[in-house]
Amino acid sequence: MLPVAVQAEKTRQPEGVGIDQKLSAPVALDTKFYNEDGELVELSTFFDSDRRPVIIAPAFYECAMLCTAVFDGISRAMSGLAEKGLVAGEDYRVLSVSFDPEDTPQMARTKGTLYRSTVKNQKVGPEGWHFLTGTQDNIKPLMDSMGYNYKPDGEVRYSHPAAIMLITPAGEMSRYLFGIKFDPTDLRLSLVEASSGKIGTLTDAFLLTCFRFDPQKGKYTPFAMGFMQIGGMLIFFFLVGLVLFLYLRERNT
Repeated sequence: MLPVAVQAEKTRQPEGVGIDQKLSAPVALDTKFYNEDGELVELSTFFDSDRRPVIIAPAFYECAMLCTAVFDGISRAMSGLAEKGLVAGEDYRVLSVSFDPEDTPQMARTKGTLYRSTVKNQKVGPEGWHFLTGTQDNIKPLMDSMGYNYKPDGEVRYSHPAAIMLITPAGEMSRYLFGIKFDPTDLRLSLVEASSGKIGTLTDAFLLTCFRFDPQKGKYTPFAMGFMQIGGMLIFFFLVGLVLFLYLRERNT
């Protein structure tokens, strides 16, 4: 279940760069961006399903270091998800959104074509992983709504955090995953949670009962109360079965 109140957990390093976690906060879906064909579209058009969560990966397309590592990490994670049955474009969608207003749709198309081709175990098209560009008037409201803080840097053009955001189908912040490597299991469980269980399997539901996301460690860890609940259910069914067995045996004798 998503938190009711908007949380703000500041992890800025260096100063002015980082993430202010805004869990359950609405994302600025009324902002408009250029798709890879150069068409201006409202961000809300990518939230066209009541079951499909969206991953947003902020970046800029001339970034040769950190953004490239994040894209590589997303590609590997998507390959792992496809191997386990979650299909990009059907069960979830990835949006790479440039925060550099000088990036162009042509640059976005080039990046999209390149990185979609690196995903294994499924053929990914723009429906599954799309690259967007926009103007500062739209970039800033979107990044602010997600708590994503970056700033110009003369040496590398921009200083920015490495993170992806999971958004619910209704357009609310659900989870932040930090770094350049995204464990497919953690990402899968995050997507299942973001969809409120509308994607995934019974196994995922079981795992979410026994594991909880630890924001300090950035991964799912065992949840003692969940194991106790499962254990209690098993004991209950065992006792019911035992009583039924004894009753039937006594009745037959």
